[in-house]
Amino acid sequence: MTVEAVRPGPVQPTPATAEPVLGLPVWPAEPEPVDASGTSYLVVALGTAPRTATVAADWVRAAEGRAPTRLVVADDLDAGRSDLEAALTAARTGVRIMLVGGQCDVLLGLALARAYGAGEAELRSFAVDGAAAAAGEATDLPVYCAHCRDTHRVHAPYGGEATCPGCARHLEIHHHLSASRGSFLASDARARDLA
Repeated sequence: MTVEAVRPGPVQPTPATAEPVLGLPVWPAEPEPVDASGTSYLVVALGTAPRTATVAADWVRAAEGRAPTRLVVADDLDAGRSDLEAALTAARTGVRIMLVGGQCDVLLGLALARAYGAGEAELRSFAVDGAAAAAGEATDLPVYCAHCRDTHRVHAPYGGEATCPGCARHLEIHHHLSASRGSFLASDARARDLA
């Protein structure tokens, strides 16, 4: 299921009766099963959360019985970027790429996979902190600052505010996720007050 080409997981309302907020990722409560139609599998575990290792191990066990399977493990996307890029370069049509970890790393990893040509049908993901983010708690988010024009990791809730690590502006994080960038748009929180 996609929302404007965003496929972090199926779209589900945050509270039981609320409509989903377009432009925000809504993560499944449980990881999706391995897609049996894959001709090969790339499982990517990003982060040190115990659930990350558990989900990755379950996916690897299920995938190994079906087709060639490769596992990439890293503390975060920055540390594992070169390994992930090498695995994506070696991937061929029919691969199923499954990413698990914190939503910041997963969103950026999905964007990287898309940049290497992965189609939506080839991507699966699970954010171990997705429930916390949906509940309005602050989590690590990838934000694209409209002022310094770079993507940064900040700790904030969806729609919250944070200081840009690049230009030090006080940013408002908009409810807009770019699937191709893997980040939320952020702009100066005081811009509306300027005359």
